[in-house]
Amino acid sequence: MQRRDCMENKTLSGWKKGLAISLALSITAALFVFFIYFEEDTLLSILTLRADFLFWACVLFFSLWLIEGLRIKLLIAALGNEKKISLVDAVQVFLVTFFFASVTPFAAGEWPAQIAALHRKGFSVGEASAVTLTRAFLTKLIFTITALLFLLYNREEPIPAFVNKVFIYAVCVSFSLSFLLFILLWRPALLEWLLQKLGGRSRSDPFPEGSKEESAEGGSRAKKIIKYLKDEINKFSLATSCFGHWKAGTLAAILFLTVLFWFCFLSIGPILLMGLNMPVPYLKTLAWQFVVQLILPYIPLPGGSGVVELALAGLFKFFVPSSVLGLFIIAWRFFTYYLLLLFGGFAALTSLKS
Repeated sequence: MQRRDCMENKTLSGWKKGLAISLALSITAALFVFFIYFEEDTLLSILTLRADFLFWACVLFFSLWLIEGLRIKLLIAALGNEKKISLVDAVQVFLVTFFFASVTPFAAGEWPAQIAALHRKGFSVGEASAVTLTRAFLTKLIFTITALLFLLYNREEPIPAFVNKVFIYAVCVSFSLSFLLFILLWRPALLEWLLQKLGGRSRSDPFPEGSKEESAEGGSRAKKIIKYLKDEINKFSLATSCFGHWKAGTLAAILFLTVLFWFCFLSIGPILLMGLNMPVPYLKTLAWQFVVQLILPYIPLPGGSGVVELALAGLFKFFVPSSVLGLFIIAWRFFTYYLLLLFGGFAALTSLKS
């Protein structure tokens, strides 16, 4: 019990540190952009801000919850068993996932957080892993295809050299990760093969320098771990085999919800520009936000904080007036990051306490 409490305290302190770093870097960068581009017309833009567009930004923000909750429900329904999840619980899983992805470098906490959140809702680790990896694969697949189309049709667009290099790197990593996820979902037997290799090693003496009692205890513990992992991999294999028998309508619905989620997410930017009384090149605004979202998981800072704000400013300065640019960056980050972080933190604390 003491060991478990110690581990939970380390987990809590870890995400608190990540949250503090993320917010500090993000707010500092956003304020830096705001003051660098501050002009007399900036005050006028604040006074003439259109509240109706802020309302629609809020509508899009909460629509993200519903869309992602429905996608998680459909993925779980495709498991082929009697287990279900309510829309409220699915939304909580989404918020917890976003939160831990945002407070860990390289968004490393995303998959473990979603697996743990689903496990707390009554799903086995194997089933939760199948849902998580399938969700990640579909998202990565759509992002990779969109990124390749972007590179094909936007080669003449002015992109800062650093952002362009990171974007190409992110496309390569996204493609590789999509391929790896496809292999794991298509051939989960690879996990069983890897476990057999680990199981073979576990049969050797895990404590060669300890007493016989320590060796016996360690060997027994290793066998229990291997057995547990084997059971979960079998459940993972069963779940992925169910995914392989999806009906065309189910797959189309999940893909549609995936595209709809990101369309709504990226549409927050143009809505905010309209609220600032700016002419909006809609497709270009979507494209530049997409560039930032693609490179975000590969930035070694929690939530990509600092880099995201500066990169977005570097991209949008080509068609957004400098008097509005700082305001736009702050508003965009507020709706696409700070608010989600706030609600995600509340959902995470609620989940941990339960």
